[in-house]
Amino acid sequence: MNRRKIGLVGYFGYGNYGDELFLDVYRKFFYDCEVSVLQDSLKSPIYSDKAYAKIDSLDAIIIGGGDLLLPKYFASSYFDERFLAKPIYVHGVGVPLWTGEDPAVVARIAEFLRHPNVRRINARDRESARWIIEKLKPSAPVEYSVDMVFTLDFPKPARDPKRKVFGLITRKLTPGQTRWDNITALCERARGLGYHVRNIVLGTGQIRDDDLAGLSEWDYPHAELVDPNDIHALTTEIGACDVIASTKFHGCVVAMAYGVPAITLTTTDKFLNLYRLIDREDLISHFIHDDIPDRLPKYIAPIPRSTRAALRNDSTAAMIRLRRAVLDEAD
Repeated sequence: MNRRKIGLVGYFGYGNYGDELFLDVYRKFFYDCEVSVLQDSLKSPIYSDKAYAKIDSLDAIIIGGGDLLLPKYFASSYFDERFLAKPIYVHGVGVPLWTGEDPAVVARIAEFLRHPNVRRINARDRESARWIIEKLKPSAPVEYSVDMVFTLDFPKPARDPKRKVFGLITRKLTPGQTRWDNITALCERARGLGYHVRNIVLGTGQIRDDDLAGLSEWDYPHAELVDPNDIHALTTEIGACDVIASTKFHGCVVAMAYGVPAITLTTTDKFLNLYRLIDREDLISHFIHDDIPDRLPKYIAPIPRSTRAALRNDSTAAMIRLRRAVLDEAD
């Protein structure tokens, strides 16, 4: 039997930690298929004529995951009408509602998702699924599950039982936007509680370079810079921490999967929706909040094993459903 050919569409190749982990998820669940990213350039135009010609040979296209459904900006790189020549499965997508909406953009997204070749839509939280159903009214069934990265099998990290580690993860923002004074106060709180502070550069390639440039704003001598420039080494670094504080969503997701409590350094929808789901609003904060050091108590509760199992089971079941739908279509 010929191997099924599946094209992937998403924010791949730039070194963004979570998006590169999505590729690991697809390789895990479509291990017996020929899985490849459609995009073949990191610069515009990101799809060459050869990439578009490749669509003819595919059995299906999977779009996702991540915050790809942008209510105020039509992301044509993810929703190119030429993709509609093949069965499409949208999986693990979020809707950043905090950006507001442009009715014209919403209408364009709806037109794409109402096409009969869009077979199935999976959102990564209940709130995104509700918006998709109410605003876009697609003909395909819509479901939701937690982020697909929870399905992955993570390596056991090496921990030093004699040293507590506080991991800090930041991202490059507009110069002057990050409240480094508050982040410094949080790190000083960690040091006062006996933690060794490790500043993890959570990205590779282009994203890594951007994040390092962002860190040039911060003059803090008491943090060890951790910069392996390798996605899987970064995962191990997260697992080796006792507590994480992160502006990056998948830094928090992977920490949760390890049972490591992760303090948010931003309050966008995807953070709020996940933390409310697992009843850990005590970990929600933002680098603009002056009281952020209070989110790190002397004794901080880990993520319970039962919560971790529930997250893994939910995301795994959704991936199994996706696999079954794609392969049934190909048959």
